[in-house]
Amino acid sequence: MDRVSYFLAGATLIAALIASTFSLGIAAFALALAFVFFRAPRWIDNDAPLFSDPSDNSEDRSDFEVLSESEDELTIRGSFQALTLNRKTKSVSNVRGVLCRFDQVRHIRVADVYAHEGRTNSRYAVSLSLGGFSSIALGESNDDVGASIAAAKLSTWTGKPVST
Repeated sequence: MDRVSYFLAGATLIAALIASTFSLGIAAFALALAFVFFRAPRWIDNDAPLFSDPSDNSEDRSDFEVLSESEDELTIRGSFQALTLNRKTKSVSNVRGVLCRFDQVRHIRVADVYAHEGRTNSRYAVSLSLGGFSSIALGESNDDVGASIAAAKLSTWTGKPVST
């Protein structure tokens, strides 16, 4: 079935190429028909698409991930950026360079972004609060457990408490 379908798709493409010298409308119709012939085996077999739908929120996965952890260094990724915490230099850095030292961090904050709006769905933000209006945001997630784990890791490494 696949070979017949691909042969028909190729023949239709050749016909579209020839028809394009006479009429663009006929050529467009032939290209659409070639696409149908090319996709027919996949539609008949009911195969899934090659790429998943980015708007599909069926699985609620965390946007936080520990990329690497050794005795002296932790690299954790959030939806906004990846942070590297180094115990030897007692510093927090990202790809641009050092952001702060551990003693500048006041606490690790986990906050419900939509709490003040009264929404039923929640989105949790994790950040390192430096005091005042200054903070370093790691990211946001719909997964409260993932956000809590990320905050706990940051708290363990910096020695600072987690606040909500």
